[in-house]
Amino acid sequence: MRFRQMLKSLAALVAMVGLLAAVGMAQQPKGKPLTLKGKVTDVSKDRLTVEHGNVEGFMAAMTMPYKVDKPDVLAKVKKGDQIEATVYADDFTLYDVKVVPPAATKAKGK
Repeated sequence: MRFRQMLKSLAALVAMVGLLAAVGMAQQPKGKPLTLKGKVTDVSKDRLTVEHGNVEGFMAAMTMPYKVDKPDVLAKVKKGDQIEATVYADDFTLYDVKVVPPAATKAKGK
């Protein structure tokens, strides 16, 4: 009986280590950081939809939903906000999201 408990505990520990490793790898963006500038068109429980300009070396201008690196961003950003964020090619997550004044976005060539 005690041996079974130890096996269950060991299995739970191995599963937890595997999960932590997967989360750690998922949060490690690869490649060159790129800047995305755009306007938030929707805020959902786990994503921001952004109408953005061309992201040089990644994608053309479009409107699409993105995951965010920090969930608290979803409570701070609202529909209509102009944002700047860091993205990485082949990673549809916004990192270091910052709300910027609309004039600053236009001045930088949105």
